[in-house]
Amino acid sequence: MIAEKAVIYADEQMSAAVGFVRKGKKIKVGDIPRNRAQVYPIIVSGKVAYIRTIDVNTEKESVDSNRLVAERFQKGTQEEHKQNYSLNFFNYSTQIGLNEENGDLKDKDALTWYGAGLRGGLQLSPSWDLDIIFNFLTGKAEEETFRMVEFGAGGALRIIDVGRFKLRLTGQFLAVPFASYALGSEYRVNGYGFSTGAGLSATYRFGKSWGLEAFGGMYYTKLSGFSPPEPDKEINPTFVGSRLGGALNYQF
Repeated sequence: MIAEKAVIYADEQMSAAVGFVRKGKKIKVGDIPRNRAQVYPIIVSGKVAYIRTIDVNTEKESVDSNRLVAERFQKGTQEEHKQNYSLNFFNYSTQIGLNEENGDLKDKDALTWYGAGLRGGLQLSPSWDLDIIFNFLTGKAEEETFRMVEFGAGGALRIIDVGRFKLRLTGQFLAVPFASYALGSEYRVNGYGFSTGAGLSATYRFGKSWGLEAFGGMYYTKLSGFSPPEPDKEINPTFVGSRLGGALNYQF
């Protein structure tokens, strides 16, 4: 009951009152309202009577009302960010695979790259994001130096997206349109290649838009086209290892 005192009528037209029901009392009413949805039928002393629909609150209406309040609260507390950008810094700890050895760097030696990059993200659905990535990396071992530019795309599945925290499973495929290999001051030659990998990314938002991101994953890089002057030989190195880094993230 929602009215302080609900009147009971003898007919659908509410022309004659036969009693009343006080607020808080539970009564059984018919499922289908009558008289253009103005009254519910009820049974009083074995006879059919009527009560106004605006004077009662059915169990179904109460459940629907609670659900609507919960949905509105959830929408109000979950801020949607359709786009985001990140400035990131990371290292790429790899083992090199060499088909030829021109300097002190040997096949299966360790080589650590240091990189910086930009990432733009777009929310495609409640669970999936599309990322566009641009990275610049450089790595050096003894007298041999590698540099490369990566550009490509990635997909991300949001495993956890609660409040200010977001955890994503990421995968990327990156073209390397430019790479260089230098042996001390003797020469520098250019090449190309690609990188691919997968990992996890965790973001915590401190304010409405700004947040910090930590990420890591396993990657594979293949470079080709390094043709040094004779007597050195052409090399087509591969790199396999882990990337770990952090980023400043802006969402809107």
